[in-house]
Amino acid sequence: MTLKARQQRRQRLRALAYLAVAAAWAASIWLSTLLAAPPWLHSIALFVHLASLIIGFGAVLMVEWYGLLWMTDWRSARDVRQIDLTLRIPIWAGLVGLLASGALLQPDLESPATLVKLGAVLVLSLNGVALTRWTTRLARMPRKMRFSSLPRMARFRFISSAVISQLAWWTAVVIGMLNSSS
Repeated sequence: MTLKARQQRRQRLRALAYLAVAAAWAASIWLSTLLAAPPWLHSIALFVHLASLIIGFGAVLMVEWYGLLWMTDWRSARDVRQIDLTLRIPIWAGLVGLLASGALLQPDLESPATLVKLGAVLVLSLNGVALTRWTTRLARMPRKMRFSSLPRMARFRFISSAVISQLAWWTAVVIGMLNSSS
């Protein structure tokens, strides 16, 4: 398979991933309007939601921590790529768990804060798909590639993706915490 054919295949897969993530997000919200979980199931869903948050967001924090260490020359591009590959399954499993359990938690879709939280979840999910483009490029870099050696636009995109990720995750976490205590 030629390089161009591989790139086109990756683009098609990424487009499908964007659609799948958006569809799963929408399905979770739609199901939350149809399902009324009994108290015992609501408690289980809340536990799964919190466990999924710990797993997914914890894994994201580790990948982004390694990215920060790479930016400051404390880790190599290879280290970042390896941690990304290692934690990809927990990140996506955490997100799937959040969407599945969230459908049973009956979010208040009339609340502006809840709508912001749901928007943040969509943003962090789509950003996760977008990051696959950069991690693919990271795999092609020399093992010892320094962050400072990247083209300026690539550095900007790596940093932008990390900032978007952190803002979206923390927005969802804080609003979720505030919603649960009210």
